Amino acid sequence: MSATIEAARDAVGWSQRELASRLGVNVSTVSRMEESERRGTIRLDTLRRALAAMDREPRLEVVPVRREERVLIELHRTLAAELLQRPEAALAVVPRNLDRIRPHARGEAVHWLDRWEELAAGPVDELIDAMLADTTEGRELRQNSPFAGALTDAARVAAIQRATAA
Repeated sequence: MSATIEAARDAVGWSQRELASRLGVNVSTVSRMEESERRGTIRLDTLRRALAAMDREPRLEVVPVRREERVLIELHRTLAAELLQRPEAALAVVPRNLDRIRPHARGEAVHWLDRWEELAAGPVDELIDAMLADTTEGRELRQNSPFAGALTDAARVAAIQRATAA
């Protein structure tokens, strides 16, 4: 949640002085709030109070610690955007990739390939929900993804850069 207060201030066009005035505190207090947020030591009630003054509320996002997981989730977020904009093109690679991967799949991998086939045949929103889920199934699906070639090289590189910059 780093820079949430600062980002919210920027979004509403407020300076630290404006937020301080709305909260009834000194500018230095707002500065300390933002600094404690960057350090990860801000109290939740303090964060809520600052954001509420700007008609905002905190949102917690669970971020994978391992680089590989961050890369996979960011690649699949990018893929989700493609699926929403051009579902036919993004889905076109799935049957070809499943046919290529299946002969080499063993054990649990077979199950995940079957699950991908099932999801790819259904509604796109359900596919996106499943592949982006922060669950065991979501993680396993991302590990066994049949979407190789669905993203342009530029989109893939940008997603990896976003994931590794986090």
